[in-house]
Amino acid sequence: MGYFDAGAQGGATTGSNAVEAQQIEQLNKALTTGNYETDSAIMVNGRAMIPENLEATMMNVVAALKEDCKILNSVKKVPVRSTVHELNRRTSFGNFKWNTVPEGGASNDTDQAIERVIFPQKYIQTRRSVTKQMEAAETFEDAYTSEKLAGTEVACQSAEYQIFHGNSDVIPTEYDGFLAAIEKSKNPNIKDARGNSLGHFGEGLFDDVAQQIWDRGGSVNKALFPSVLARDVKELFTDRIRMAVKDNRATFDQLPDYPTAIGPTITFSGEEAGADKFYQVKGAVKAEGIASERPRQPISVSAAVISVGESQFGEGDEGDYSYTVHSINRAGISEGLRIATPITVGRGAAVRLTIKPDNAIPTTGFVICRTAKDGDTAMEMVQIPNSPNVGGDTVFEDTNKDLPGTASMLFLTNARVTPVFTFGQLLPLSTFPLYPTAKAETPFLILLYASLEVRAPEFCGLVKNLSYRGGLRHG
Repeated sequence: MGYFDAGAQGGATTGSNAVEAQQIEQLNKALTTGNYETDSAIMVNGRAMIPENLEATMMNVVAALKEDCKILNSVKKVPVRSTVHELNRRTSFGNFKWNTVPEGGASNDTDQAIERVIFPQKYIQTRRSVTKQMEAAETFEDAYTSEKLAGTEVACQSAEYQIFHGNSDVIPTEYDGFLAAIEKSKNPNIKDARGNSLGHFGEGLFDDVAQQIWDRGGSVNKALFPSVLARDVKELFTDRIRMAVKDNRATFDQLPDYPTAIGPTITFSGEEAGADKFYQVKGAVKAEGIASERPRQPISVSAAVISVGESQFGEGDEGDYSYTVHSINRAGISEGLRIATPITVGRGAAVRLTIKPDNAIPTTGFVICRTAKDGDTAMEMVQIPNSPNVGGDTVFEDTNKDLPGTASMLFLTNARVTPVFTFGQLLPLSTFPLYPTAKAETPFLILLYASLEVRAPEFCGLVKNLSYRGGLRHG
């Protein structure tokens, strides 16, 4: 069934446009003939098309939730026409050196570097329904419209969460969010806080990130972070906030922008930056999701201390560590299986975990949780894909690269010559009517077929392993 965006039309009509306007009006009348309550069995040669496009509804909902879904509200929406969106990405404009020539001399080629990148579309769907009783009752609002708006909000929240935390390696039905896209890039802009707080680094941290992105060709202009870090950011700007309130003689209701040493100014609050409700920290993990479809906990997890060259267990990290492993798939997270005995790790060592999954329900990945040194509380450390070896086990080596119970902060460049990131949509937010079967209800789906496209990850930056209030203390 196709759809027609009737809401895209509008405005005054004059002259020859009047005929077109009349045709559009007739088409819209035809579209609304035979709504979801009409018995299509009495129709001849099928039924009328039904408007399905909820893009306008999505824009209204996201605008109303602009403090919740900040990226989805601001990112450019790009229509795509394939389940696998391919595009060319410029990685270099060409060498800017050695381009002078003598009078009448020949020129050398300075070709730009282009690579082909692929962004598979992912499919967000939620089933909603309205009972016949609710349709007949005189409630505070139309039941169908209310349910449609609620489904729209769920789809938007799901999309926003994946914009940050989606990882197609761990859950193949998700698109890669910013964190995964930056981590997977060839030469990522990542600063490792190693368990320290923002206050430990001061404002100079932002200068370091801006410098790193600037050297790669970007110009960072906004930062996003979990809400728990907002207080830490505010404390860095206390003097500047106090001065702003004094000068303006009014209540200061947002964090100030930060002019970096390299030039770009970073925004830390507002409708497109700052704390985002769906940007989360690495915290305590519990079983959740669809009970009948989420995976079962691993059958077994064993640990062994090994020696590796890239170990980040350094001076002061020697001690006992406990591990808990959860299974994960698109439907949820399992209960955790904790290794009974803490593992004693020395400087320069690493821990090899061997995980045997329970394949009664497919497991696509694992959430590895760990305590801090000599601690008892385990929090999320890292998510890994289920990559079985010959024996069916997944092996993971903890080199202390990722610290459990920490947060991260994301830095973005809005645009350069070409978009840095876009939101490709195979199908904008839409409804899809379902046939009622044994229940007196009107069922339908809310659909959003789309994918975040981080086209220039080198223009984005990430500060990882930041301590936060309520997380684990390291060092």
